[in-house]
Amino acid sequence: MNAPPRLPLPSPATSHAAAMPPPATAPRASSGLRPDRTPASDTFMQLPALVATNTPGNRVRGGQLAVLGIPWDGSVTCRRGASAGPTAIREASRLCRSHSLLMGVEVFGRLPGRDAGDVAVRTGDPAETMERIAACVTELHDAGADVIALGGDHSVLVPILRATSRRHAGLTLIQIDAHFDTTDAGGPPWRHHGTCVRDAIAEESVAGHRVFQIGLRGSVGTRDYFRFAEEQGISLLTMCGAHDPAGRAAFLARLRRQAGDGPCYLTFDIDGVDPAFAPGTGTPVPGGFTSYEALALLREFKGLNVVGADVVEVAPAYDSPGQITSLLAAALVLELGALIAASPRHRT
Repeated sequence: MNAPPRLPLPSPATSHAAAMPPPATAPRASSGLRPDRTPASDTFMQLPALVATNTPGNRVRGGQLAVLGIPWDGSVTCRRGASAGPTAIREASRLCRSHSLLMGVEVFGRLPGRDAGDVAVRTGDPAETMERIAACVTELHDAGADVIALGGDHSVLVPILRATSRRHAGLTLIQIDAHFDTTDAGGPPWRHHGTCVRDAIAEESVAGHRVFQIGLRGSVGTRDYFRFAEEQGISLLTMCGAHDPAGRAAFLARLRRQAGDGPCYLTFDIDGVDPAFAPGTGTPVPGGFTSYEALALLREFKGLNVVGADVVEVAPAYDSPGQITSLLAAALVLELGALIAASPRHRT
């Protein structure tokens, strides 16, 4: 049998109009169209495209969900390619439908959605790009929307949490990831995708004792790597722990006690999934979750006050011919939307 055709991927040079600086004639924010956000060529699950937050007939209102692409991979330490992640996830989302059997929630029936396009990243300028990400998330928050971001490398978490913590104080961060992302890189300009959790704690966007990391595995340079997590009170669930029923249950119970009815943000690095099921990522680590286990894990967080989420590190250039990583990422985005829609704030 012939292999199924690959969905077309843009070349690195033209993967996103958003990868180029905005034109000098771009409308200013006063017109409702930010110069640092560009429309997606194909929206997530064919949702209506949001171009301006205050245009009649195309307005974000409170109680809506905005999907925001962040085509940035300028902060990786290994293989690049995550800048093409938002496009690949949107293409794969054509196979998704609004009602989640896993969560028992009709996501966009309960919480109308819009695709907010892509952040117009500035290639080679991480500082400006991070400012633009925070500004776009803030704009959507100010318009009343909850945000799910499509990465992009994991460094985008820092400006997202910066913006989200301004709206929701006392965040609990739930991180599904193969890596700790607490490397000490010495601060700007040496920050990268492996420092994002340390950076978010340093910026006081989240407190260390409110960080819960799940799926950790692989190897680190020395035992000293754990010192920061221990000092900050970060809760760790390795893959070994995730497969220990008693340890997993105790960890999840502690997470729920800590979160209470306060705001939670969930970040899902696709390398938390085993590369047999998600090969399309820059830093794959064997021994992770299966696709089913990853999706089922999200159900453990139903009922928490989830206020935002992201799926990051999807690099379609390394994916299988069937785009199984992008397909899984799109499914994860839908289930994250279901968590937000099922949160106490949106129950009717």
